[in-house]
Amino acid sequence: MNPTYSRIPFMLLAFINLILGIWSGLIRIGWELPATSIAVHHGAIMVGGFLTTLIALEKVIPLKNKFAYVVPVLSALSIIMVLPGYFQVGLYFLLAGSIGLFLIHAYYIYLHPKDITMMLMMAGAGCLITGNAMLIQLKFYPAAFPWWMGFLLFTITAERLELSKFLPVTKQMKSLLLGFMFLFLIGLIVPFHGVGKYISAIGMICIAIWMLKHDVMRIGLKKEGLTRFSSVALLMANSWLIMNGLFLFMLPDNTYSYDILVHSFFIGYAFTMIFAHGPIILPGVLGITSKPYHPVLYGWLFLVQGSLLIRLVSDAMLFTEWRKISGVLMGVGILLYFVSLVVLVIRERLHAKVR
Repeated sequence: MNPTYSRIPFMLLAFINLILGIWSGLIRIGWELPATSIAVHHGAIMVGGFLTTLIALEKVIPLKNKFAYVVPVLSALSIIMVLPGYFQVGLYFLLAGSIGLFLIHAYYIYLHPKDITMMLMMAGAGCLITGNAMLIQLKFYPAAFPWWMGFLLFTITAERLELSKFLPVTKQMKSLLLGFMFLFLIGLIVPFHGVGKYISAIGMICIAIWMLKHDVMRIGLKKEGLTRFSSVALLMANSWLIMNGLFLFMLPDNTYSYDILVHSFFIGYAFTMIFAHGPIILPGVLGITSKPYHPVLYGWLFLVQGSLLIRLVSDAMLFTEWRKISGVLMGVGILLYFVSLVVLVIRERLHAKVR
């Protein structure tokens, strides 16, 4: 079977989670929609059902082992938690998927013992396991949220470090980055909901500044097409990471501050990073060599960035209706970005057949 077709079901599982995650987010923000009970699981659906599935799928494909595909399936099937009476079962799917991802990274390290990027990714998977285990034990999403941040921060930083390996970055500077990552991790352990958040905030800000100085995006901003688009998104993502660190220092402990912290990280940083990497990752996952790009992708990038700004201002000013509008704009921007990528991939495949 063509590898593209065999991988489509796994992608569909991930995107079902994305759609349900957006749907639950709209309910959570105040829209009256069917299936209101899923709103409480918004974070788990987005991080576990969508992001973990996507990351796991990207990691199992190079192994060329059909049994490894169990890992992204386990993460995707955690969506069962939205069904009445299946919350605990869904959490165990989340935990099993995160353990599977950890073991995949451990296997990569076995193959390449000195690969520091895989060590960072395994540390990220360890954060994911911890967050999911805490959620099972406490059934309290704020306890899991900092560890989920760690999962994505370690994973994304490892990816960027790998892509920057051809730049003239000294071992000392790479060691400094690892020190910043360790500082962030210390903040999670302290624990985070106390003095730890200030320690993690310093680590976050330093990581972002390091990336702005040493990442390959500096070169990409001077180029055209997809390279520039990705670099613009990377610049935005790292700027949001700095803002998230500052928010951890400045904001009081209340519901709207929590909303600002969560969305400035998971949308501002993590999803903007996905926008930067999407035209590379999606074709790679589907076994396609092309890297689709069209200027329309800027439209969806700026729509999501603008909607996030509206969301944060609305949180700060308690503008309930504007919060609801920002949620719609954000969901539309994310969905249209992925729809555009799929359309661009199909268009390139059709043009390739014609040629």
